[in-house]
Amino acid sequence: MPKILIVDDDKDLVEGQRIFFEGKTFEVKTALSMKDGIDAVGTYKPDIILADLMMEHYDSGFVFCKKVRDNPEMKDIPIIMQTAAPKEIGYTFDASNPKGKEWMKVHEAIEKCISSLPQEEVSVKVFQLKQEGRMLQIRVAPYVRDNETGGAIIVVSDFTEEWKNEQDQNRFVSMVAHELKSPLAAILNYINVIQTGMFDANALKIHEMLERCKIRGEALLELIRDLLYINKREAGKVEKSIEKLNLREVLFSQLEFYKVQADGRKISPTLKAAQEGPYIVKADRSDLDRVFMNLISNGIKYNRDGGVLAVELGREDGFVRIGIKDSGIGMSRDEVKNLFQESYRVRNSKTSGISGTGLGLATVQRVLNEYNGRITVQSETDKRSTFTVYLPAAEG
Repeated sequence: MPKILIVDDDKDLVEGQRIFFEGKTFEVKTALSMKDGIDAVGTYKPDIILADLMMEHYDSGFVFCKKVRDNPEMKDIPIIMQTAAPKEIGYTFDASNPKGKEWMKVHEAIEKCISSLPQEEVSVKVFQLKQEGRMLQIRVAPYVRDNETGGAIIVVSDFTEEWKNEQDQNRFVSMVAHELKSPLAAILNYINVIQTGMFDANALKIHEMLERCKIRGEALLELIRDLLYINKREAGKVEKSIEKLNLREVLFSQLEFYKVQADGRKISPTLKAAQEGPYIVKADRSDLDRVFMNLISNGIKYNRDGGVLAVELGREDGFVRIGIKDSGIGMSRDEVKNLFQESYRVRNSKTSGISGTGLGLATVQRVLNEYNGRITVQSETDKRSTFTVYLPAAEG
């Protein structure tokens, strides 16, 4: 038999509800104060709670609800808040305050539901309110019984996570559109200039423009690869082959791959290990390649000509530690805080000419999380950055 807990300081109302629900084959327990109600939730373990909004104080219902939600054993019990004094609700909000004005819209809708006759066919009113970083949806509808409007039914839904996800998706789409548009526009512009024939006698200038087209095209290809990888990962379509891998070999391979790019900037990467022997982890090789491809590539792109790129291996508390240090342009504390957000890029005068998608480091962190690893960053503006990766060590 379903169990209902009724929490209200009005004894007559409680008794009326108890008689009604017991007549509908519900098991009912009652509490006449907020404190008794909280105690009853723990001992009675109801399937649903009906709680008065006001009780001893105007905010007692909210306090009761919060205490129930803060208890891990009670947090999933549905709570229906009810009140017989809708006008008093409005008085608790300051109408001169922007937030108060928003809540007053809800109060006005409640009053309209209470005062309207059924034949006026008052529709359900829906409001979306942003309160202190949370997004709430409030639905207000008249409660009609025996052709009379006897009150209002109010449902408040917290859809903050859904709203944040939607905002993130909108920002992501905007970022992708911008990152696709800019290089494509530049490539088409160079091609149009070449087609005019004004540089037909200047092969060096044409070669320079084609080289810029190539750089922009490579940035586009990198973006498309990242997008396809993220899509496959989200869809669970990335096939993995977990094996024991020596990180010394993985890192050496990546440094060799980027040798030409490093030589072009007069950067000489180094690989050192604190101890002898292999540094073994269990992972998918393509995942590790993607992690260190991003970090080493960034260590070159955001470095200065003739700078330092040092990769160091070590062991620490059951983890293999990989430090990647550069002598590049560095970052501020605020920039470091946002670094692993999807689509975030450090944008300033020093990075304006550097291609990138803003997806690489977010992907790095996502991959490391899957292996119970982590990444930390230390950076100093105009001096250096150090990215340190930790992966669980495996036996060789």
